[in-house]
Amino acid sequence: MKKSLTALLLAVSLLAPLSAVASDSSTSIVINDTLSMSLSDVIAKGLPVLYIETVEGEEPTCDYVSAPPGCMGMGITNTTKVPGHLVIFKRIGEMDSVVYDSGDYEADVSGMTIRIRGNTSAYTTKKPYKIKLQKKSDLLMRGNDAKYKDKDWLLLKDPYLLTLMGFTTSSMLNMPWTPGFGYVNVIMNGEYRGLYLLCESVKRNPDCRIDVDKTSGYLFECDPYWWNEDLYVNSITAPSYNFTFKYPESEDMLPEQLTYIQQVCTAFENSLSASNYPDLIDVKSWATWCLAHDMCGTQDSGGANRYYSKWDSTETSLVKMPVLWDFDMAERTSGAWSLCHTEFFTKLFNNPNRQFVDEYVWQYRKINKTFTNNFTLFIIRYLQSADGKALIDSYELEKLRWNANQSIWNLGNSHAYWYKNRILWMNDAIDALNPVGDANVNGTTDIGDVSFLIDVLLGNQYPYHAADINNDGKVAINDVSILIDMLLDN
Repeated sequence: MKKSLTALLLAVSLLAPLSAVASDSSTSIVINDTLSMSLSDVIAKGLPVLYIETVEGEEPTCDYVSAPPGCMGMGITNTTKVPGHLVIFKRIGEMDSVVYDSGDYEADVSGMTIRIRGNTSAYTTKKPYKIKLQKKSDLLMRGNDAKYKDKDWLLLKDPYLLTLMGFTTSSMLNMPWTPGFGYVNVIMNGEYRGLYLLCESVKRNPDCRIDVDKTSGYLFECDPYWWNEDLYVNSITAPSYNFTFKYPESEDMLPEQLTYIQQVCTAFENSLSASNYPDLIDVKSWATWCLAHDMCGTQDSGGANRYYSKWDSTETSLVKMPVLWDFDMAERTSGAWSLCHTEFFTKLFNNPNRQFVDEYVWQYRKINKTFTNNFTLFIIRYLQSADGKALIDSYELEKLRWNANQSIWNLGNSHAYWYKNRILWMNDAIDALNPVGDANVNGTTDIGDVSFLIDVLLGNQYPYHAADINNDGKVAINDVSILIDMLLDN
C-alpha cells in the first residue's frame, strides 16, 4: 500500500532532500497498467511535480450534458469538488525538494479542492482540472508570492503545445493580460496522470490577473455554453451566444447590476455597425485580440473564448477584450482568416468608421518584420532551456501513460513553420485591407489620401495610424511629400 502524503512529508521539510523517502518502495508511482517508478524518478525528469492526495482517495467526477435545441456544444455538470492535499516537488541541484505544501484540507484554512473543468475537453479520458487552494499562493513560484498569489489554478491539457504558442503570440502582441503558465507532471492518489500546463485562471485579481473595480466592475464572456450556466444576459450577435459572468459571480450579482450589464452588452453590440463604436469599446484590445487569432489561424470560433472586461459602471469605462484563451483549434485556417475574424468582426471591418481597421493594421505592422525571427528564436531557446529539456524528458512519461506519439522538437519545428508561412500570407492579406500609403484607410492609395493628410495637418480629420506614412510617430508635411512621391512612382 502506498504511503499517505502526510506520512511522506514527515520525513521532509521545505527545500529538504527526499532521498530517504524516494528510495522507499511505498512511494512508488503507477505510470500505467504495467509500469511503476519511484517518485524521485518522476521528479528527476526536471518539471515540477504536483503530488495530489485526495481525502480517502476520492476521484473527481462529473455528468455529461448536450446542448438544448438551437444551441451548440457539449458540456459537463454536477462536478464534484474533492478535498485534498497538494505538494509540489522540484529537483533543485541534486536534491528532490518540496517547494510548496498546501497542508491537509481544512475549509478556508489549508489544503485544496480539485474538480474536472472544461466542456468538450472534459470528454476525453485525460481530464482537465481546476484546483482551488484554501489559502492563496503562487503555484508557479515566480519569486513574488505577494503579487501572484491566488486561490484558483488550472491544469490544462496541451498535447500539441498549442497553448504555449498561443500565449506566446499573446505576449508578443502585448495583449492586456497573458496568463502565467508552466508545464508540470501531475500525480494524483499514487497514479501518474500526465503532463499538464499549470495556468492562471481568468478572474478578477487586481495584482496579477484582470483588474476591474471591486464594487462596480465586470468581467464577462460571450459564451456558447451559456445554457449550462445559472445566469446570463442576451447577446444580439448570434442566437447561439449569450453573456455569462466571471465577476461578479452569479450568486453575487444584484438585479440592478444584471440590468446594467444587459444594457451595456446591447449597446456595444449595436455600436459595432455604427460609427460610434470607439465610444463604447477599447479599439486597441479588440483589434489585437482579432489579430492574434488571425495569426494563430483559429478555426473554432465558439471555443476561442471572447472575454470582456469593464472597469466600472461609468460612461467613460470602455468594454475591453483583455485576454486570449483556448487555442485547441489553432493553426488550421491556412490561406484564410480565422473564424473569429469572419464570424465576429465583420461589422467592424466593414464599418464606415475605419478606426478599428487602422488599429488592426497598425498592430500588425509594428511586429510583422520581426515576428517570424523572434518566434522561431523563442522556440529554439525554449527547447534548449532547462524547462524545455525537462518538457522533452517528461514527454516520455506522457507517452507511457497516454500513448502519445509526438516529438517535442517536431512540434516546435511545425509551429515555427506555421508562423513563418502565416506571416507571408498575412502580409498580402493586410495589404489588401490597407495598402501602404492608404492614409484614410479606405482600401486604396490615391490622391484622396493626400487630401486626407492635409486635412489631418489642418486638424480637420481623425489622424489614423496609417497617416504616419514614414512611421516616425507623427503626421507631418514629410508624410505628404513621401505619399506624393509614392503616387508619382506608380
